[in-house]
Amino acid sequence: MSGAGLDGNEVTKGMRKIQSMLRKIVEEETEFSPRKDGKKVAVHIRCFIVQVGQIDTLKEEFTCDAVVEALWEEPQLNGATAEDIHWDDQWDPRIVFFNAVSVDRLEKQRVFFKGSSGQPWVRLTMHVKGTFKVAMHLFNFPFDHQELKIELMSDWSDKHIIMCPYLDEKDAISTSTFTGGDEWYLHAHMMTCQGKTETEITGPDTIFPTYDVIINVTRRWTYYFWNIFVIMFLILLLTFSSFALAPDSLDSRLDVTLTLLLTSVAFKLVLAQRLPTISYLTLLDIYILAVLTVQGLVVILHTTVSVITDKSVARLFNIVSSVVLGVLVVLGHVALVIYIAAIKRHPGQQNTA
Repeated sequence: MSGAGLDGNEVTKGMRKIQSMLRKIVEEETEFSPRKDGKKVAVHIRCFIVQVGQIDTLKEEFTCDAVVEALWEEPQLNGATAEDIHWDDQWDPRIVFFNAVSVDRLEKQRVFFKGSSGQPWVRLTMHVKGTFKVAMHLFNFPFDHQELKIELMSDWSDKHIIMCPYLDEKDAISTSTFTGGDEWYLHAHMMTCQGKTETEITGPDTIFPTYDVIINVTRRWTYYFWNIFVIMFLILLLTFSSFALAPDSLDSRLDVTLTLLLTSVAFKLVLAQRLPTISYLTLLDIYILAVLTVQGLVVILHTTVSVITDKSVARLFNIVSSVVLGVLVVLGHVALVIYIAAIKRHPGQQNTA
């Protein structure tokens, strides 16, 4: 019996030890606790973009290497030294990268310092490298301006925390390390935007604060101009050459026009492979469709003139129709040039439409 009692005591001690270990593990894995004073914390954000990588228009993604700093006043560290602080026991803003598709690297470091008022502050530095999703506005493609966003969100509700810019130090971006310079122009200025999650996603009772770091890029349009716009314009001019054939030579006229029409369709199919599936037409789509429309009208005019028996009337109809259609094409190109000049003069306004 005494042996059984001794075994029972040992089992009891063992169970208590296991419970103590489990309790410690649970405490270590428990989510960060709210502020003890219950006050709403103002977390100041500063961002330095180390490198902007490739921008994928088709996937609507971009890669970025950034250092994000979050700073907030922490009165509970009054009188504390660096050796006394256990960061696992301190309050944390619980900031996540909301639009990150994949994160290749994420390093965090915390330090505390004295502010200008003498109060202790905490600086959380997050070095992140990953791929981020972005909703691109492609209506003005290839003359488009894009806002690449790194979306920060706190796991605390907006009742506990507010994220705002850090005014003592400006956000910065390194343009010299940009790897997509062949296709894009990276602007040296950045923007930030404070917000909240949509109630349709999280519900009206739980709203989380957000903070967007916005990188501005403008597409270099010369490749598309020389390889698509100019070629489509030349195809359009060649289409008008069919008016020089005899009005009663319908076969010859249709051979020229339909061949060029099929060439334009091939260009449209190639362009579709360079863009994501979107529910609206881009500026380049509209231009190619306008060329196809003109070519379709040329086919109709050729067919119409071929059924006119009076040759003098047919020649007159052929001249008038080619001149009228030519004037409309010239006016259309003038309007296109004016529109492109307008969006190039105010590139940031195209994303607000």
